[in-house]
Amino acid sequence: MMKKNRIYIISTILLLLICLVIILFKTGVFHTANSVPKSDIFAVKDTSAITRIFIADMNGEYVLLSRRDGEWYVQDSILAQTPKIKDLLGIIHNVTLQQTVAKTAQSNINKMMSVNAIKVEIYQKAPKFTLFGIKFFNKERKTKTYYMGPATMDNMANFAILEGYDEPCIVYIPGFRGFITPFFSFRPIDWYNCDLFSTKITRIKTLTVQDFENPEESFIVEKSGPRFFSLFNGQHQPILDYDTIKLLDMLSEYRDLNYEQYISSMNQSTKDSVLQFNKFKTITLVDVNGQETRLDMYRKLEPDAMYLDAIIGMEDSDSDLPYNRDKFYAILNGHTKDMLQCQYYHFDRVNQPLSYFLKKQ
Repeated sequence: MMKKNRIYIISTILLLLICLVIILFKTGVFHTANSVPKSDIFAVKDTSAITRIFIADMNGEYVLLSRRDGEWYVQDSILAQTPKIKDLLGIIHNVTLQQTVAKTAQSNINKMMSVNAIKVEIYQKAPKFTLFGIKFFNKERKTKTYYMGPATMDNMANFAILEGYDEPCIVYIPGFRGFITPFFSFRPIDWYNCDLFSTKITRIKTLTVQDFENPEESFIVEKSGPRFFSLFNGQHQPILDYDTIKLLDMLSEYRDLNYEQYISSMNQSTKDSVLQFNKFKTITLVDVNGQETRLDMYRKLEPDAMYLDAIIGMEDSDSDLPYNRDKFYAILNGHTKDMLQCQYYHFDRVNQPLSYFLKKQ
């Protein structure tokens, strides 16, 4: 008898719990990751919880964007462009289902998407479900996977397929004129941050410029006050009489220096040769927090020597190599696998020799 009573009690409790869950679902108190309006099935509204975004094409090329300590990185190592990340998060937040594709066209759209689509995986720090505002089983999980296809005929929307949803769809961004595929680049170099130096003059602690072609033109700058700096030669001997305006003008340029492009097509033997023989200068900047940024600069060979004024250093007795006058290569913080290309035009004001700062006698 007691056993039967126990069974009745347990059954009653289970039925009450089931009824409670149903009521909570209907009243919106109980939420799961999938309980969103149909128009928002592609969107991720809480982009602040996104930890990783994986984007790949159908040929195996991919990029992994990951958030770490408030910063976004490409392939877990290279700082990403902040504006492009913001644009992408805005698209992910606002992408809206316009309509499903007509039944008669679904077969053709599926075939087209199978060879010409971009896969997008979104990972979030997300709960399994939320009850009364309390998050349960909160951890990083893949919350959304969809395939972004070509633009529609009017170029105002995109075909897309959401994993777990049966029909291909048309998606768009409300208020945005155009299609959204370009925001989902699967090429890592499209996401790289082009900043090399972004330190305000008041944040510079030391600056060391080592000139390998003319060692006597090397120099060191050290912070000695809020906006005061001391100048030393390459042997750290103080320079007492120098042009402070020129020095401050040069230091102020370090607030915004960037590279032109990432070099991905250089073969290894050419890269090894450049790294071994073509270094002409190293700039090392340390900010007031002790953060060090080092840029190694390398001459870019001009093998065809198409114009005579492209030749730098031809008059030197120890050099007979033609170098490009407009562009040079650079390595940031010793990452030799990442060869960068810069323009002399943007570096002219920081590439000055020590003699430039000395007052004319």
